[in-house]
Amino acid sequence: MIESLELLYARAEELLDRSRRQMIMTYTDFLTPQQQMRLSRHLAGAADEWRFFGGYEEAERRRMFFLPAYLADLEESDRAECLQETYSECLIPLEIKGSGYRELSHRDFLGALLHLGVERDRIGDICVLPPDRAILFCDRVMADFFAQNLSRVANDAVRISTVTLPADFDGGRRFESISDTVASPRADAVVAALANLAREKAQALFREGRVEIDYEPELRTDRNVDAGAVIVIRGCGKFIIRSLSDKTRKGRYRLLADRYV
Repeated sequence: MIESLELLYARAEELLDRSRRQMIMTYTDFLTPQQQMRLSRHLAGAADEWRFFGGYEEAERRRMFFLPAYLADLEESDRAECLQETYSECLIPLEIKGSGYRELSHRDFLGALLHLGVERDRIGDICVLPPDRAILFCDRVMADFFAQNLSRVANDAVRISTVTLPADFDGGRRFESISDTVASPRADAVVAALANLAREKAQALFREGRVEIDYEPELRTDRNVDAGAVIVIRGCGKFIIRSLSDKTRKGRYRLLADRYV
């Protein structure tokens, strides 16, 4: 893990330096949410020189773009045009459409793509739109490769085409709302409510390494959880904390969260 982190940081620093010296926009492969969190902390001192984007506003897997200094001097419209030109080459939305023969899942689409020998960091989000369609984000080289080589997903024939997404595209994500009260904003209390477990059993999940908060493994049961936190409980699901501040008359905290479905 240490070596992989060092390589991640070194590559980002190299791209940032290249952007500064050559006055060109550079960018990484697609990064996981955990990698994005770590890089944003590592390069916090140069926060005005980079940004993340994955093809749409709520994308999870995103590329890190390093912006040359001249972009800061451009009018907003000109800067947006420059960014869009880059995005149009490295964040192409591809539609993978089944025949209607069967319903296709995220696992089906991902398995078919990886079976072609593609590394996971060469492709961004795979947004499944039931029953048999997905939007995939990749660069132009990979788009051409998939158009020529991807003909089946699971045991269904598929068609590949580029698409123009609506401005409000949200990846097709759907959530289940959760409302509860907890004694405190401690992580073990929140996890117990989200997983519908007794607090002692929730604490065991931490000891077993099954809890992540903001994409980092969490062992501390007594840390406070804030609104906006993303909690992953292996075996239970992924949750976004929407609110955890208001109190009831009995002094308990109102917990509002969404669970990915």
